[in-house]
Amino acid sequence: MSMLGNLGRSIMRQHNDAKTRSLMNSLLPELQRDIGWEAAPGTREKARLAQVVFAGTR
Repeated sequence: MSMLGNLGRSIMRQHNDAKTRSLMNSLLPELQRDIGWEAAPGTREKARLAQVVFAGTR
């Protein structure tokens, strides 16, 4: 395997992990507890703020 191939796979893995964390943190707190997802305190507020900021008004 080439070094470039390994780097690409690593970047994709990190990207997918970040998407998964974002999705899990955007769930309702009750759902997070039901599935055993322990989000860091404040993560939910940060996710909501980011959603509002990036959604914008059109």
